[in-house]
Amino acid sequence: MLKTTLTLGPATFTTATLEGIFPAADRFRLNAAHLQPESLLLWLEKLDALFRKTGRTIPVTLDLQGAKMRIGKIPPATGLAESVTLLFTHKTSETGIIPVPHELFFSEIQKGDRITLNDARVELEILDHSSEMAHAKVLRSGPLSSDKGINRSQHPIPYKKISELDTHMIRLTAGADFVDYAFSFVNTGDEAKLIRPLIGRRKLIAKLERPEALQNLQVIDAAFDELWLCRGDLGAQAGLRKMAALQTDFEKRIPKLKKPAWLAGQVLEYMTHFPQPTRSEVVQLARAEEAGYDGIVLSDETAVGKNPLELCRFLQQWRAKEI
Repeated sequence: MLKTTLTLGPATFTTATLEGIFPAADRFRLNAAHLQPESLLLWLEKLDALFRKTGRTIPVTLDLQGAKMRIGKIPPATGLAESVTLLFTHKTSETGIIPVPHELFFSEIQKGDRITLNDARVELEILDHSSEMAHAKVLRSGPLSSDKGINRSQHPIPYKKISELDTHMIRLTAGADFVDYAFSFVNTGDEAKLIRPLIGRRKLIAKLERPEALQNLQVIDAAFDELWLCRGDLGAQAGLRKMAALQTDFEKRIPKLKKPAWLAGQVLEYMTHFPQPTRSEVVQLARAEEAGYDGIVLSDETAVGKNPLELCRFLQQWRAKEI
């Protein structure tokens, strides 16, 4: 029977909704990339109160930014012009200038590099760059808003040190013993060595979001405590057809893994907007069980979806084999 990780967000913030989805959850997830420190502390307070009230405590995974780069704060846009500027800063006031608060990004990119944003909904080509700025041609326009992911398509920017934000978020959660951690954009498995000293014996989850991670699966399996196959960024990095092949190959290797494997990325995406899943999503759940996944991770479905309570009722019915 598949376990469930439910991502918390605006759609599940009220006490009534949080209590309503709780029976269907084996774990909650908080995405550090979309939280300010004060918001994180507020969530921890709400969850601690929930656990005390119900007498039941479940793990809460804090999803760290890890090696995933994100843009800064910009006004939301439905599309971009023919060209844009990438600027080393945290915030801009116009969509034609995209803030990228990562110094390493500008030192690594080269002319001609393809850059994807927002799970490949936007694609750019670097025309020229300096240590704090780059000009790019827009190859694919699409929606863009604050804190969306950004990376180089062909060869993702390497991870060299834990960010100040991740370090701060880990320290803020040190007193909450129900918190464990997920690391984004794992590549070689060596990333665990940078995080372990900060989290002690807490569980550390590897998010498999780039093709290179699947090539290093045996090492990552040994270094981390759990593996999430995250198809959102994996599809953006590898392309959709290759992503499908990578998932198929991963599932063939599940029986030999030493750590539990979870499936993430648009698992029940239709229920973000509608009260029932599609037939293809139901078939996907059945196949995930057959493949040996330990559980599924839901993101937008419960974080910003219109139907979190209906979704959780469906999950309970699925588990009870009532549908």
